[in-house]
Order: sequence, then structure tokens, then C-alpha cells
Amino acid sequence: MFDLRSHLPPVRNIVAMVVGFAVMGLIYWWWTAPSREAKKSFTPAEQLDIIIDAVRSARSWRATTFGAMHGEPFQTDQDVVCPYDSHTVTHITTPGRETTIAEEFIETHDMFYAREDGDPWASQPAGGANKCAAGPMAGPDPLISTLNNLRSTMRLVPGDLFKVDGGQCRIWELVSLSAKNPFGSICVDEATHLPYELRIGALHVRYSNWNSPANIAAPDTQAPSAGFAPARP
Repeated sequence: MFDLRSHLPPVRNIVAMVVGFAVMGLIYWWWTAPSREAKKSFTPAEQLDIIIDAVRSARSWRATTFGAMHGEPFQTDQDVVCPYDSHTVTHITTPGRETTIAEEFIETHDMFYAREDGDPWASQPAGGANKCAAGPMAGPDPLISTLNNLRSTMRLVPGDLFKVDGGQCRIWELVSLSAKNPFGSICVDEATHLPYELRIGALHVRYSNWNSPANIAAPDTQAPSAGFAPARP
């Protein structure tokens, strides 16, 4: 009688083959998978583009900049409604003293308004710049330009999640390609990919009111004196 078992490999050989394939699979996985440290610091190349694209698509926002002016702390709030309208207010926030307005500007598609330290408004005709083209500011420069300028010299390293304004914000550390320590960070909303806060050195900017309905109205003004030319922010 034909004995099928005589044509089958011994059980020990089958087990050896299975173990061999498993070991080969583990070796291949170990060889091709990035290390734990590499995974921690690895960021898909498109992550920065995702943030920039989200910012480019925004139609309104508030950028709040914190800093010091002549040794006194200040806070500048700039509300923008695309394409042309903006309202910028700088407050002096010295601890123990009443907050005061240092300067205030309103810009529309055809007018520019300015006042200092609570003085009456003055105005002059002006061609409004398209705020959507540059996006929100990050100190003296637009945020998009700042991120693009850093693109070739840094990487984004994902960090912790924080609850902010009813959502979740992930910290992305800005780490120089030639150093291990971060030189700044940007906190980005997990759902919208819009930034909440940027810190680079002494620069500290907080973003809010993304795509919120807003209306920036022209103020009541008096006729400016001859030769009036308000300084732009």
C-alpha cells in the first residue's frame, strides 16, 4: 500500500523551515525598518508643505506678537480679513501699570488710518496690499517666508499634543540639520494643520481666529494736516 507519510519531510524539518523563514523575515524587517530614534526624528517631507498650504488657504486670522519695546513688554494684535483689511494694535503691558495703546493702524483696500497713544485718527489714501498673498506675519516677516527660508537648514521633529481652544495642537520642534538641540518650535492644530504658536529665539507669535467671520470698519477721522504721512507698521 502506498504510504503518503514516507514522502513527507520529517516534522523537525518542517519546523526548521518555518523557523528559518521567520528568522529571515525578522532580519529583513530589522534591516529595512528605521531605528526608534530615526522614527522619532523623521518627518515626512510634505509636513512643512501641509502647514504652508493650510496657511495659504486661510481667509482671516489674528496674529499676536509678544516682545519688548524700549525695555517695556508689548503685545501687538493684528486682525486680518482677506484680501485687504487689517487692524493692528500695539499695547504696552508693563506689569503693575495700566495697559496703554502705543499705536494703532487700520488698512482697507483704498485707505490707511493711524494714530498714536490715543490721539485722534488721521488717514490718507493708499492702495491696499493683498494680505492673502503673504499670509500672517511672524515678527518682521511673513510666516510662510520664514518657514520657507528655514526649509533647507532644519527638520521638524514631532512632539507632544496639547489641548487648545477646543482642539489639539501638536508641538513640532525646529531642529537644525547640524545640531541636535531645537532652536524653536511651532504648535500646529491636528485637524486644520494651521499653526497656533511659533517660537524662534526671542520671537513669540500666537495665531488664532483662523477663518472666523470678522468685519474691520474704518474709524471716524479728522482731516489730516498738510504733509501728513503716517508711518506704516
